[in-house]
Amino acid sequence: MEILKKHITGTLFFLICIGSSVAQTQDVDVIYSLLDSYLEQPNSENQFELLNVVDATLSRDKEVLLAKTIAYCNIGYIETQNKALQKAIDVYEKAKQLYFSENLSNYDIIEYCLKPLGNLYIKTQALSEAENTIKHYIIYARETRQSKQQVSGVLNLSVLYHSRGEFHKAKNILLQALKESPTNDDLKINLASAYFALHQIKETKNLLNEVLKSNSNDAKAYQLLAQVELSEKENDKAIFNLKKAIKILHNTSNINFREVSKMQLSLAETYFVSGQMENSLSQIQQIYKLLIPSYNLEQSLPRNDQIHAETILMDALDLQGNVLNNQSNLDEALEAFNLASEVSDYLFAELYVQGSKLLAQQDVKRRSEMMMEVFYKQYQSTKNKEWIAKAIQLDNKVKGRIVSEAVFLKAKLNSSENKKFSEFQKLQKEFAVISDQIQKQVLNNNLDYDKLVHFQKEYSALLTKQRIQYTNIQSEIANSLMSNSFVDLDEVIHKATISNQTLVSYFVGSEVVYQFVVSKEKLIFKKIVESRTEHHQFIEAIRSYNRFFDNPATINNDIPLFTDSSLKLFRKLQLPKAENLIIIPDGILSFIPFQTLLTSESSIFNYAEMPFLIFESTVSYTVSFSEYLRNTTSLHEKQSVLGVFPVFKNSAQELEYSVNEAKAIAEVFKSDMLMETKATVKNFVASADSHTILHLSTHATGGSFSSGPSINFFDRTFSVEELYGLELSNQLVILSACDTGVGKVVKGEGALSLARGFQYAGASNVLFSLWQVNDKSTAELMGCYYQNLNKTHSRNLSLHRASLDYLQNKTIDNTRKSPYYWGAFVYYGTTDAPQEKSNISSVYFLLLLIPLIGIGIWYFKKRKNTSVNSKELY
Repeated sequence: MEILKKHITGTLFFLICIGSSVAQTQDVDVIYSLLDSYLEQPNSENQFELLNVVDATLSRDKEVLLAKTIAYCNIGYIETQNKALQKAIDVYEKAKQLYFSENLSNYDIIEYCLKPLGNLYIKTQALSEAENTIKHYIIYARETRQSKQQVSGVLNLSVLYHSRGEFHKAKNILLQALKESPTNDDLKINLASAYFALHQIKETKNLLNEVLKSNSNDAKAYQLLAQVELSEKENDKAIFNLKKAIKILHNTSNINFREVSKMQLSLAETYFVSGQMENSLSQIQQIYKLLIPSYNLEQSLPRNDQIHAETILMDALDLQGNVLNNQSNLDEALEAFNLASEVSDYLFAELYVQGSKLLAQQDVKRRSEMMMEVFYKQYQSTKNKEWIAKAIQLDNKVKGRIVSEAVFLKAKLNSSENKKFSEFQKLQKEFAVISDQIQKQVLNNNLDYDKLVHFQKEYSALLTKQRIQYTNIQSEIANSLMSNSFVDLDEVIHKATISNQTLVSYFVGSEVVYQFVVSKEKLIFKKIVESRTEHHQFIEAIRSYNRFFDNPATINNDIPLFTDSSLKLFRKLQLPKAENLIIIPDGILSFIPFQTLLTSESSIFNYAEMPFLIFESTVSYTVSFSEYLRNTTSLHEKQSVLGVFPVFKNSAQELEYSVNEAKAIAEVFKSDMLMETKATVKNFVASADSHTILHLSTHATGGSFSSGPSINFFDRTFSVEELYGLELSNQLVILSACDTGVGKVVKGEGALSLARGFQYAGASNVLFSLWQVNDKSTAELMGCYYQNLNKTHSRNLSLHRASLDYLQNKTIDNTRKSPYYWGAFVYYGTTDAPQEKSNISSVYFLLLLIPLIGIGIWYFKKRKNTSVNSKELY
């Protein structure tokens, strides 16, 4: 009986295995059969049926998983041909995740998935994602010994570096690759491009001659040769070679129409530079015809329903806007720029990695400069307020957009019960950590290549998961993000009026600078810098002034030179007289301590008597007009402070006076102090949400060309990358450390500083420094700040009064009253109306005292009358 049982069990197991094998074979057959049908007729119905089956097939069998991967790759290819680039990216990412997470093999995943995916990311401006994808397949090609694919990866990576302006990086990897493949013409052309970008014209020409000797029909070589000729003012030769390149592309067996349109764009740009406007417009129309099948050559511009997310289309529209502006056709120029902006917004909406957004913002700023010029011309000719409203809306789009969207998105994710939102948020935190680990490995002198490869693979896997999750939530947040960036000028004027504030915003272009002034009495839109020469002088005046704050002695060593530079810069900035100034800086202006500027000539050496702007105005800052409107939350009545004070006792980094700073805070506010060894990253992150105010008194750095900003805790350095992954909701963050407002300036976003990192994490009210502050004076200034904050409950006014208190303190000698010591700190965020505790108490006391005095007088008189009457009775 036992033997029979075993036999039956064995037979059943055998039959189950056969059944399972048959089912798996059927799954594979069904997928391939549907894929064949789809490839024969690649319509939406066949794709829908194929995707339904692929997504619903849950088998973990390797053959089935490989069939799904191949199906996704083929769908990606078709979607790319149909110009549905984002859909193509989505399915390629699914294929990539499946192939590597399941360790599949026997398929050229580089050729059919990773290469097209990397190219798509470049086409859609997602350059951080492109870099990761390309590096991923370079590593994989090296591991699997696919030398041709390694070279292909280097070529694509060099294109990416070139598009990011990292020409030295591109040059170095190409030189290395040419050592292994010295006859590769594609490597030579890309290297020639890098040389040209680095103004090494001789090397560029030598390489191009080499390439054209071996292949006289290389279209890219002729295109680059045309660029060289254009730089040497040989415009006719450049036009001739571009036409030749286009002809070569048209004569190839498999015409790549996107490559043709890129070449035509180069020709259209060359015509524009040469002053041949009609020829330029004609070429632009040819580009539209290639990129938009429904476009009619009788149209001047494409219709809104014809545009799509395509960088070449966006660049063509920008060029047409420039041509039309040059021809003084301002209305149509704006129409072209608006269409280009729509294409840009389509592309931007798909970006979810900050690095890619930052690069895309530079393109937005470039276009905004062109549009601002048209708005200014229209305003000058009409004096219509609507043009100011449009210009302010444009100004708002290129200031802190990424931070604003990040904060908004975090709030949206936190308020939603949707699991997809919380999963995306979790991935963002993991992404921040792995990004930081990669950065540290790259900067490590003893680079551990295996570790770096491991982190790159983790990064790639996280990127794919994040992409898929972002696609799931995108439709729910898109409209909210659009409305989040809108600015109503009437609302700005209303808030400025009731708050008695004057807003001054600067828009710094490549050759001109615009200024907006908004208050109850004023609405101004003007140029304060009008030419390239003036622009150079303006920027140099800022740099010269900022150099006074490089060290404590510079101002004291030459006070007359400082006062002269300060007044000159004040006049160039054309600040209006106002009791309360709100500055919205742009680019390099973010590093100016406006409160330290002199408003009139001065020959005195006593700093407390100099006519600094701080004596005339309360100066606060905000990132943008939309942030100004959004920042309305007043400071809570009851405050608690989390203080971080590593002190670094008995070390070269010791901050002796930060102990006094901690005591000064504890005297006026309920506080939790993380002193010395307790001032760790872990303790800070764990306690941050439990307090309304965060105060960090430590060392920090604004970063360098190769590394980002960071702040020091007792146990380790905390990078800005890690900071991006936090979720902060504190009412005030005070960064009492060096250079917390310093960082690389990115056009269209501002300084990538530590302060911005805290803003990105959700802290909308931040007080930070613009240079390396003095330990002792900072402790004194912060003591004054918290005393004023306790009295006024105003975050901005407290800094203003603390600075005045410092300047008027007779125990501080004149040398330490130099602006270097008190002017480093700036406040960005909500401006609070003061709530003076002492004044309110006095008013209540007087109100109570008046009736008591009245009662006392009445009682005294009554007693007196009674006494007189009594005497008379006797």
